Amino acid sequence: MTNLIPLLFQKRHVLPKGKMPMRVAPGSQMEAFKHALNSDIGFGVCMIDDSKSSHCSQIGTRVTVEDLDTSKNDGALIVTLYAHENFGIKSLEQHSNGGIFAEFHPLPLWPEIKIDNDQQLLADKLQIMFDKYPELAGLHQHKEFNNLSWLCQRWLEILPVPAQEKQALINTPNCFNTCDYLMSMMLDPH
Repeated sequence: MTNLIPLLFQKRHVLPKGKMPMRVAPGSQMEAFKHALNSDIGFGVCMIDDSKSSHCSQIGTRVTVEDLDTSKNDGALIVTLYAHENFGIKSLEQHSNGGIFAEFHPLPLWPEIKIDNDQQLLADKLQIMFDKYPELAGLHQHKEFNNLSWLCQRWLEILPVPAQEKQALINTPNCFNTCDYLMSMMLDPH
């Protein structure tokens, strides 16, 4: 038996324990969303990668809807997604109703890792970002500033890192490569 999960596509990543607001426009996107909501396991959000001919990243994230509202302007749905775990995409298939499904395999969650003094910069700068953008902070009621994996995933969600680089960093057994990458960005004055 194959594992199939319905997919929706976004220009951003949402990673385990993360939340992301998503706008679902009326029309084909709304139909795909309605179909995805009928899935028992939630659905997958996959990042669009404009630099590749396939336009679809090879890693997605299984999400469920935590909250939804309707836009007063155009009737679009504004949904808040909660991310559970990442998965690798083996293949894609389009069903007759227009829904796109991925045959997938689960990827292990990054283990929780206590930050040390050298990594405190990641927590401090994320707190500054949350203070500056309260709507971003409001997505995360349970902030894990002492968990290096959680910190690295939140940074990957918000930084404008090319999709291919994000995918390579996500597709590792732990957060250490991502931590090194982020620390080099923050310590480099350029």
